[in-house]
Amino acid sequence: MNCATKFEEMLRSGAVGTEQALAYFDELEPVNVAFMLGSWRGKGFPTGHKMDGLLENYNWYGKTFESSEDVHPLVFKRTNGSTVRLNPIWFPMSAARRTRLATSGLSRFTFNIATYFLKTGKSRARLRMTEYRGKVSATMVYDQKPINDVFRKVDENRVLGVMDLKAKGYKPFFFVLERATT
Repeated sequence: MNCATKFEEMLRSGAVGTEQALAYFDELEPVNVAFMLGSWRGKGFPTGHKMDGLLENYNWYGKTFESSEDVHPLVFKRTNGSTVRLNPIWFPMSAARRTRLATSGLSRFTFNIATYFLKTGKSRARLRMTEYRGKVSATMVYDQKPINDVFRKVDENRVLGVMDLKAKGYKPFFFVLERATT
């Protein structure tokens, strides 16, 4: 079974465990920086992580890689349909968990209003080639947070990303990026 077929089966099955997701991630080919350039739409890859569904709840659009030095790691859609780039420094990882308050309509409304004040035009990350789990692949390195997002190729238009946060007891968070065509 090829990696893309296995990927589709894993998505259809619902949440897979972290160890199963890591094993699949290890099977995937690395990508280089040039492969990642452009806009990518994001969605979750459910593993039972406390952040599963959280970004989507706030209309996460994805990421934009303008160059190896200019990366916008958090792009969201506003309710009016426009997109906005946010500074990740305002996203508190310690509070990023799925609770009724974090997924409520009130919090989505408040977040949409806050995007007008927390937006940024400035790049907040870089792309580098790093080694993770035995393979060297394109990695988004946040400027202001101890986070690396490592990417591996599912197919020509999709990558599986794993967020590696330097924090005691933190499990990897998985997500999918699909190349934006518009």
